[in-house]
Amino acid sequence: MSFRVVLAVAAVAMACVHGCGAGSSQDGDGGANSSNPSGSAGAGVGGDVFTGVGGAGAGNSSGIGGGCASETVDGTGVPLDMFIMLDQSGSMGDSVQGGTKWTAVTGAINNYMALPASAGIGVGIQYFPLTTGGLVCNPNPICFVDGDCGAPGCGPCFGAIPPSFPGICMGALDTDSCNVADYATPDVAIAPLPGVATAITASMAAHSPTGGTPTAPALQGAIDHATAHAMANPSHVVLVVLATDGDPTSCTPTDIPGIQAIAAAGFNASPSILTFVIGVGNLQANLDAIAQSGGSNAAFIVDTNQNVEQQFLDALEQIKGTALGCAYAIPVPTMGNPDFNQVNVEWTPPGGDPQIIPKVTDPSACPPNGPGWYYNDAQNPTQILLCPYSCNEVEMASEGGQVRIVLGCETIVE
Repeated sequence: MSFRVVLAVAAVAMACVHGCGAGSSQDGDGGANSSNPSGSAGAGVGGDVFTGVGGAGAGNSSGIGGGCASETVDGTGVPLDMFIMLDQSGSMGDSVQGGTKWTAVTGAINNYMALPASAGIGVGIQYFPLTTGGLVCNPNPICFVDGDCGAPGCGPCFGAIPPSFPGICMGALDTDSCNVADYATPDVAIAPLPGVATAITASMAAHSPTGGTPTAPALQGAIDHATAHAMANPSHVVLVVLATDGDPTSCTPTDIPGIQAIAAAGFNASPSILTFVIGVGNLQANLDAIAQSGGSNAAFIVDTNQNVEQQFLDALEQIKGTALGCAYAIPVPTMGNPDFNQVNVEWTPPGGDPQIIPKVTDPSACPPNGPGWYYNDAQNPTQILLCPYSCNEVEMASEGGQVRIVLGCETIVE
């Protein structure tokens, strides 16, 4: 995916009059910079942007027509934060090429965190299932002493007669936690890479597959945590990555429409939280439904007959590109603050004519098969977010596509 981003900003003296007809402009040349601390790409006017939001160098642009915009200014990148909700159910211990699902997935996360291009991206993690009370116990409940059971509370070790007769970890017999608050509390809080990588690596090493698949409270907890983080960091794109190898098996709701409703509520809220889904195994239909309800077009499905680790790593990279490629910081005019009722988004497909993408009120108003954009927060906007249809169109564009954010003309609405 490659496209150009130009932030076209109206000079104070060049207010839009009598409507703004579609037009085109010729921008000056600029260079692309494929890395910055947010993990997004920066670009000069005319530069190519592979992920993220670029800044436009100073210059003139006709924007969407008739002198509505006469100045281009540097735009700022949008920092990306992702909260990973990682399935650690018993089936994640199943064998795949080169190891188990668990070792492949955790290996991919470690490799992703080590990529130079990941520097600056915020990452946090929690797991599901957690046991009642938020405990994570050793998957093997056989023990000789309390310490064999794992975390405090997973014991006591009952009935053991060392060294010949083992006992049972009584606390490990607890059922999967259905408490949303357990999952809303991160095992490792969201923080920038590469600094947080050591903590996440250690966290994953302390976990292992056990239990069922309580998807509903896990996803709700992840969205709750992401929402709180987004409210504290309004300039960031904050999303949830739900990584799972199975359908829900515990904690109501376990039906897919019920899980969809949780994802949709997060996407339609303010701030809007996108849910991306990575499925390890043949779960396409159900996980696609959850992903679409959460504002992403489709789930990323990992074929367990192929290289699971590489496929999972590729999915994380694609999620980064999609999230950053469809979120734009609202540019600030040279003088004064932007009028949020005078913001327009113009998309020029490769070899095509400029098209105005209409604004919709919120994510729930995004047309299923038509263009649209909305603010990340209706009351205090800091970002422009493309609806899934427009996001997919921009993401799929070949070399030469161009997005302009134009200030100074009355917003065109759906």
